[in-house]
Amino acid sequence: MTTQKENHLFGQQRRETLLEQPTGMALQQQNGVVIPTGIPGFDESIGQGLPAGNLYLVSGSIDSTSHLLVQQILYNRIISKQKVAYYTVENSSTDVIKDMDLFGMNIQKYVDEGSWKFMRLIPPKTKKVMDSLSEIPMEQRIDLDETFTSLMNNFHDTVKDGASTALHLPSLVRNFSLDEIRNLLLYMTGTIRTFGGIHFLMLTEGAHEQNVAVTIKDGVDSVFDISSTTRGKEVESSLYIQKIRGVLPKMRTIKLTQRKDGLATETIRRV
Repeated sequence: MTTQKENHLFGQQRRETLLEQPTGMALQQQNGVVIPTGIPGFDESIGQGLPAGNLYLVSGSIDSTSHLLVQQILYNRIISKQKVAYYTVENSSTDVIKDMDLFGMNIQKYVDEGSWKFMRLIPPKTKKVMDSLSEIPMEQRIDLDETFTSLMNNFHDTVKDGASTALHLPSLVRNFSLDEIRNLLLYMTGTIRTFGGIHFLMLTEGAHEQNVAVTIKDGVDSVFDISSTTRGKEVESSLYIQKIRGVLPKMRTIKLTQRKDGLATETIRRV
């Protein structure tokens, strides 16, 4: 049996078909659930995996490994037969795929089968330029107006479908008011509370005014700040946990080393 329900979400009228499901299947209450990152030594340094149902902000300088951290965690999700949605603005899906390939994370087959989806966000100021370029078939374009209505609707349906997500923030911060960014964060956290999963925002440290960065960090559940240095052929990073909802981490600062197969951290026990 199916029933029809009219649903208005941020001014956009949508019709949803609601299938009868067993109790507990419609909403994923994930209190106490942790998700493994797939980064060697990382979960042990925290004390367990990352708590589900959280919106994580990963902030780092241009030369940091912040994007690699998020991509590696999502790669672990996709090879664990979960779904991923990756929202980009400037970077194309082909760029992301090539960057991940460098570290042995081949996601093309997951893109082809539809379990890894790319969403390309088009702010109003870049629409003319993007319309003049050839569309990439594996990307779903989302045209934005002066608000985030279309992004909010897409995010709602994506998270409800069980996908973990990543969203590049820098270009959106430059193109939209702080009030709109604040509303977006509020909507995202509310949606994540309802449906669960693990979700990331990526921000370039120092690229925005301090009050903007503070507002964003205040509006998310967890904040990871990453700084990187190069030692010979290796890139070493320090990840500082400013806050994390749902767990008391064993360590606030975690050392990460960039290897040919991605990031890793060593856990040292003193006797």
